[in-house]
Parts: sequence; C-alpha cells; structure tokens
Amino acid sequence: MAWKRSSRLEEMYQLYQEGNSLAQVAKVYGVTRQSVHGLFQTNGKKLRARPAPLPFVEFNGNKYTLRNNGYWGRTNKERNMLHRDVWEFHNGPIPSGHDIHHLDENRANNFIGNLECLPKAEHTSKYSPHNNQYTKGRKKVIK
Repeated sequence: MAWKRSSRLEEMYQLYQEGNSLAQVAKVYGVTRQSVHGLFQTNGKKLRARPAPLPFVEFNGNKYTLRNNGYWGRTNKERNMLHRDVWEFHNGPIPSGHDIHHLDENRANNFIGNLECLPKAEHTSKYSPHNNQYTKGRKKVIK
C-alpha cells in the first residue's frame, strides 16, 4: 500500500495535529519516531516548530532551568534547587529541619549574600503564615 494514499498516514497526521508528539504517534502505530518524521516530510506534511530552549544557568558544573514556581531547579544529575546547592557550596550541608530563605524574597536571586538558613518553623511563621501545615484548614478568629 502506498503511504501517500494511505488513510493510516492521515490518521497519524491527525494525531500529530491534535498535539501528540512524533514519539507518541510512533508508539501508537508501533514504529519509530524517526520513521514518522520521515513519513511526514516525504509526504509534505507540515511539522511543528521546535519550542525555544528554556533559559538556564550553570553553577558548580550543574545546569539549572527556571521553574514555574520561580525557583531554579537542577536539570542534570540528582534534582535539587539552586539556592540549596549555593548554600551548601559555601556553608556545608543544610541541617535537618532547616530551610534556605531568600532575604529579598526573589526566588531567582541565588547569590550567597541573599540567602539565610532558618529552622523550618521560623521560616514558615515569618514568611508563610497563611500557608503552612499549622494554619491550613483553620478559620481565622476575629476578636
């Protein structure tokens, strides 16, 4: 059967147009991603543009990308947050039960002078009194 006239090709392309990746389409049809790519190209099917690469920074041989929550997260090796790695690089391991706080409250500013190590309870009470394990679900009492 010629691929050009195949309803299978059109079904595959329809899946792709619905937002599935080439790899996802290939998995459905039991072929490789490269074969789906070649099939679409050979038959004049338009492929989506590659997304722009995410911005990243490097620290101590590791790569970090900016996450939706405003923190820089490590994307190679074991996952960790940049502010924690910066603190440990300069000060050693973070003690159990402690958090690293951004003094200017800018999660993207990970210079060592902007970081402090606080006990979790103190960090939570100072900077997240409205959203912590001790206040969730409680109603505010107004006197």
